[in-house]
Amino acid sequence: MVKERRSKIQIFFDIVTAVIDDTQNNKSVSPTRIQIKCNTSYDKLTKYLEEMAKRGIIENEKSVTVTEKGMQFHKDYSRINELINEINEKFYGSVKTSVPSFAV
Repeated sequence: MVKERRSKIQIFFDIVTAVIDDTQNNKSVSPTRIQIKCNTSYDKLTKYLEEMAKRGIIENEKSVTVTEKGMQFHKDYSRINELINEINEKFYGSVKTSVPSFAV
């Protein structure tokens, strides 16, 4: 079985989720902790963090934090996933999926 590659927006969502989850247990969140939770290479992660900071989704100073815009992104993306899963369940049974790729 071939595992489907995640889109950039899915990886952004995974990163924001990892930061939110880790912030609940720790005062600061390091890129290494995010890397492990998101299952991505450190080189790719640093590029994603840089782009996310430019887009205002996160702040990456001494530690990584999610901005208000990032929290709204997380909320919206979660809702989209919920709607897609509801539609899949209604028309195809209990098939779970994630949001399809679209340009970021």
